[in-house]
Amino acid sequence: MDKLSKLPREVKVVLGGGLLYLIFSFLDWQQAFGYGVSEWHGWGVIAGITAIALLVWEALRLMDVKLELPVEPGLVSVTLALLLLLFTLITFITHDVARHWPAWVGLILSIVIAVAALMRARDENVHLPAAKPTA
Repeated sequence: MDKLSKLPREVKVVLGGGLLYLIFSFLDWQQAFGYGVSEWHGWGVIAGITAIALLVWEALRLMDVKLELPVEPGLVSVTLALLLLLFTLITFITHDVARHWPAWVGLILSIVIAVAALMRARDENVHLPAAKPTA
């Protein structure tokens, strides 16, 4: 538990926000006449899977699991966070009929997660991989 308290604020926001996002994704994002639809319909499935992938990736980073990747671990984190924001935004726009309050919470959480991931990437000096020139 001591390790968690020493984490940077941005890491705590990404992990906590990701967990809250996942919980809110199962609530009704649309609701009318006693019938509701969670985020897990249409594009929301991709957003939900991205949230799970982000949480798993951040847990692996937290446990210091080293994977050989062609990019920096921070770039994977920020990419997953931005994809979460993109797919949440698409889901929010396409689930526009009888939108219910969990949709707003999900949208706000995805924005907060993306901003925290971008701030963390900046603090970690994450750089985009250089494109190789074509001959």
